Amino acid sequence: MEQLQTAIEAITRRSKKFPQEEFETICANKEEAIPCLRGAIEKAIAEGENLDGDYQLHFYAMFLLAQFQDRDFFPRMMELACLPEDTVDFLMGDAMTESLPTLLYNMYNGDIRLLKDAVCSPDVGDYVRSGLLRVMGQLYLDGTLGKQDWQDFLRQIVYGEEIGDYVYTALADVICRCHFVEMLPEIYRLYEDDRIEGRAIGGYDECVDEVFTYRDSRENFCKSPVQAVQMLRGWAMFDDPEAEKRSRELEKNFSQALRKLDQEFNRTEPKRKIGRNDPCPCGSGKKYKQCCLNKPKSPLDLVETPQEKARWLKEYPEARQGGDGDRIYLEDCFSHESIEIDKLLYLALKHRAIPIWRREEESVVHNRRRVYLSAAYERFRTLLEEEGIESFQAYDRKHSIHYHCQDWLEVLEELLEEEDPEGILEDVRGLFGKMGK
Repeated sequence: MEQLQTAIEAITRRSKKFPQEEFETICANKEEAIPCLRGAIEKAIAEGENLDGDYQLHFYAMFLLAQFQDRDFFPRMMELACLPEDTVDFLMGDAMTESLPTLLYNMYNGDIRLLKDAVCSPDVGDYVRSGLLRVMGQLYLDGTLGKQDWQDFLRQIVYGEEIGDYVYTALADVICRCHFVEMLPEIYRLYEDDRIEGRAIGGYDECVDEVFTYRDSRENFCKSPVQAVQMLRGWAMFDDPEAEKRSRELEKNFSQALRKLDQEFNRTEPKRKIGRNDPCPCGSGKKYKQCCLNKPKSPLDLVETPQEKARWLKEYPEARQGGDGDRIYLEDCFSHESIEIDKLLYLALKHRAIPIWRREEESVVHNRRRVYLSAAYERFRTLLEEEGIESFQAYDRKHSIHYHCQDWLEVLEELLEEEDPEGILEDVRGLFGKMGK
């Protein structure tokens, strides 16, 4: 007991020394330590921003109680999280945004109402509410929170009173990572209402990519179980004898990444000469000389090579690969023609992460976009006629994936006003008049 008391005293106030041994002692005496750790957090709740700035025990206590999965203390941890944002920031620092969801998740006691009420409360800070959404997202992934209950709550936030852009951004991210395809209209609404911070998660098209992208390793919102030592090691609050070495390694890795990126954009695919009697690369099954040899190249063939198209479609959602259980893919929701039109739009409009030292001329970008959008427009026009679609809304409900038709048609119209080699500008304008009624 004396050894435990010594360990707790050593971490009560700020120190640059990482408390490895002290944590080991406390973990070895878990049951005896819990009341003291709880008391430190109670003290922080009671004193708030009046807490001595050198007092540190409450901070370590949060990580240790999460490691111990102290579920009985969850309501008091929620009380701390729901203090005014400036107070939480004073008591937790960077842990408010980086660690709080995982801490609360590991102490969760089954009372979902505590989480829901806090998310909806205007008195709780946006960073905390965003973190609580991630806790609930993890509970859904675990099967603890039912899908319908979870989706109903998310829709309540979307269609309810406004609560803060940072929360909406986190909400969109949670919807995407839960793969709620049926909630893409809610995400689109948030973008249309300018309630999402695009710099944080990108545009609507990137949300669509995320919804339909499945990774081999499961991506969790929160970790469990946790080790306080592992969570805190490397924080800037401690002396780090390895810091200089790590800095050199980071600099080296950054330089290697830049070289790799440069090589990627310098690389040119070797052109394979197609013989007259070889199978035609278009896939028709005919010989090249009997098919595409003497055909004039279309604008799509001239604007980018097949290899370049493949590079920029690398992030496009993959097609279903065999039996994938309950995963939902694009072809489960949209027709082949819808997807082919969407790929053309994606090649035209998706942001391209090109190194700043290799920026393209504006005229090149405009020409590429015009070519792809014009090709999409031709297929779009055919689809409208085949299905008798008479409004943008009707088309979007059935066919739009990454881009809603009125949005990309406006971009096409602007580009055609600059240059209209195929003479389709008036047709585009006429379609606007007809479908935009």
